[in-house]
Amino acid sequence: MRDTPRPQPSRRASAILAAALALCLSSTAFSASPPSSSKDRLWMSTNYLEHPEEGLYELQYNAPTGAVFASVMDRVRRDDNLGYLYAFDGKTLALKGRYDMPYRAFSLTQDAQGKWLYVGHTQAASLRISKVDPKTGKVALTSERLHVDPSEPKHEHLRHVVHSAQTGELFTAYIGSVKENDKYRSFYRLLILDGETLKVKGEVENAFPSVGYALHLDRATQRIFTAGSDYINEIDPVKRQVVRTLRLDDTVKPRVNNLVGLAVDAKGGRIFASQFIHQPRPGAENEQDGLYVFDRNSGKQLAFVPTGKGGVTLAYSPKHDEIYVSNFRSGTISVVDGKTYEITQQIPAHVFPNMMALADDESALYVGLKQGFSKMWNPEEFVEGAKEQILRITLDRDAP
Repeated sequence: MRDTPRPQPSRRASAILAAALALCLSSTAFSASPPSSSKDRLWMSTNYLEHPEEGLYELQYNAPTGAVFASVMDRVRRDDNLGYLYAFDGKTLALKGRYDMPYRAFSLTQDAQGKWLYVGHTQAASLRISKVDPKTGKVALTSERLHVDPSEPKHEHLRHVVHSAQTGELFTAYIGSVKENDKYRSFYRLLILDGETLKVKGEVENAFPSVGYALHLDRATQRIFTAGSDYINEIDPVKRQVVRTLRLDDTVKPRVNNLVGLAVDAKGGRIFASQFIHQPRPGAENEQDGLYVFDRNSGKQLAFVPTGKGGVTLAYSPKHDEIYVSNFRSGTISVVDGKTYEITQQIPAHVFPNMMALADDESALYVGLKQGFSKMWNPEEFVEGAKEQILRITLDRDAP
């Protein structure tokens, strides 16, 4: 474990990146004028992971430390099952720490006070969750292996995880597959863990009634939301049950195929969902990646915005009334006006923008930029020597 301060990325390198991004913005079809100075909105800076073999995944902004944390795994030496937790300064992106984790690190969340970080170790070889002190990077506890089916499922994974302030519990998405008649059938669960002991306490029935990857906690209402191939579920964490289901049938245009990102506008009564189509179905001409907007109560579709290919995740800022979408395959980050649903900026990332996190005061957006995925989606291929990055986008005017 190392937690000694690292030097900040050079100002010259940051300036070159910002200038290049601003130049690209000026020629993008949906963009407004590029920033004229560092005091304008959408000014950008970046920093890198230490090794090209490392892959950056989920992000969390931790208010007590003022740091942005990133879950990281060594994706080359897979058998070694190596994982890390990176800490970057929330304003400068200077590297504050790189901490060893017990296993490969993928998912990441925290409690409402930011006292604890929870790291999900996704692969079947680990399939655990660790509780980490953000001030020291030390692991306080790691759960037992989260095996849930007696029939020995294959290809088990943990996806996203959220923490409920109402119950003090963790809710984590679990995916497994079992062999039936010489074929594998996948199943999806929402497991409940005690936030202190990391013991499994149960699961939410029908949280994922079919294929589903999206999991989101709305801090304002403390409700949990899941989504997938044709539904959005709202879950009461206290009752541990689904209290509302939005059925997304063929009246939704374009047709829903695979919702992977969620955000909620509690005050405006809206749900935002990003679509990333991995496998087009028959009638694929009626399916498209991008941003959906639904009425939270009725499920009525309010808008669809074709932000780009591979809408992998999103974030909503009530302060700015903007939705941000990372378009993995297009290599762009879309800024969408929350009133008109028009794209006001299409920020080129040049690589693969992935998971995102907002600062607590919504003054900045953080985006993980992945490297080395081939166009054929082979995670084993990576660009020799190319390190993955974290990108900071300033959202407030006159903010540092």
